[in-house]
Amino acid sequence: MNQISINNKITLAVLFFFAFGFLLYTSEAIQSILMGITGLIMLFYYKSWKDLLTHYTLPFLICFVCLLSINLFYFHPKSIQIITNSLLIFIIPLFSFYLYQSPWFLNKKTIIMGTYCISILLLTLYVIGFYILDYPNHHFNWYFARFNLENNMHIHGTYLSLWIGVAFLMAVNYFLTKEHRKTVKYSLLTALLIYLLGLLIVNSRTTISSILFLTCFRFYFHYYKKNKTLFIVSILILVAASLFISQRYQDDLNYFYQNNITNSTRYTLCYCSIETAADSNFLGTDNGLIQSKLNTCYTKYGFTNFSKENLNSHNQYLDFLLKGGFLLFVSFIWMIYNKLRYTSKTENYLYFTITLLFVFAFCTENILVRQYGIYVYLFCDILLLGSILPNKSHCTDKIKEC
Repeated sequence: MNQISINNKITLAVLFFFAFGFLLYTSEAIQSILMGITGLIMLFYYKSWKDLLTHYTLPFLICFVCLLSINLFYFHPKSIQIITNSLLIFIIPLFSFYLYQSPWFLNKKTIIMGTYCISILLLTLYVIGFYILDYPNHHFNWYFARFNLENNMHIHGTYLSLWIGVAFLMAVNYFLTKEHRKTVKYSLLTALLIYLLGLLIVNSRTTISSILFLTCFRFYFHYYKKNKTLFIVSILILVAASLFISQRYQDDLNYFYQNNITNSTRYTLCYCSIETAADSNFLGTDNGLIQSKLNTCYTKYGFTNFSKENLNSHNQYLDFLLKGGFLLFVSFIWMIYNKLRYTSKTENYLYFTITLLFVFAFCTENILVRQYGIYVYLFCDILLLGSILPNKSHCTDKIKEC
């Protein structure tokens, strides 16, 4: 057995442990170690920066350099952690390019995603079981149910629903792109129903409405390419349903329409985030001062409870605008645009829908601030980003299905 095959086996083992690591969410240290080991192993596949220095990867590199420069210039004890996180978010996934040159990885990629789906399925079953046993405490009150669930599991519902949402999209893609026996089809449909029930229990409005939209989108590409009218009507119905099924959505829209900072929590957070970014002329703010400046803004408008709770921007785009200014904000948008553009161009619908799921999630939470968000984001990019980075010798830019 040569050294290359040993390295490949080690890489596969680490990726399988990475997928299984979602079940170990109570031990963030283990997840941190898995991300670190995965990052180091990905670096071993490095061959030449010429492969990675292209217009495809330029926004990734600019995002990393921008955050690195800001954190070196505005030194703060937490800067090292942010630099490490930005390395995992923007640089390590680029080495997925080399994985897609390896047949052994392409043969095992679906199994790795299956391991992830099974891990999340077990986690979702626990959520359902806890919800049923906790009935005497919540009596189907979704607010108390989610509060009790988060306190028991020690994980924010937004991240838990995001994990389930990614698994749901992977299962839908596998269901549509493969020929299955009846038993497999029924098993997949059962898993999808379990995921959906878990999402309803966690009750993250953004993820639920996003999943409805993206599932409709995915079925359109598979079945309804010739009937665009049906697709458009379906989307309009889902959007309307998402808006009117939740009173909170209606209130948010009303508050934005009235431009009333005194009524909407989201509006206040966004307003103060933009005001804080403007104070630095949109050039970036010392990470150690961002929260104190936001708290000062909250207090100025009478929201002292926001200051006491140290609420952040609750928006990943605004978070990067605060940390890296206009340059990081634009580069991040450019990076996402590249993903959507090339996944659409190569008809990689799985990566396309997962990217859109993150796009929507970024609007309501600082996903890439907490480890739970970084963990799932890194996992998806390592497995899928290489499928849209061009590789002339292996034609990975022509892959249509993941």
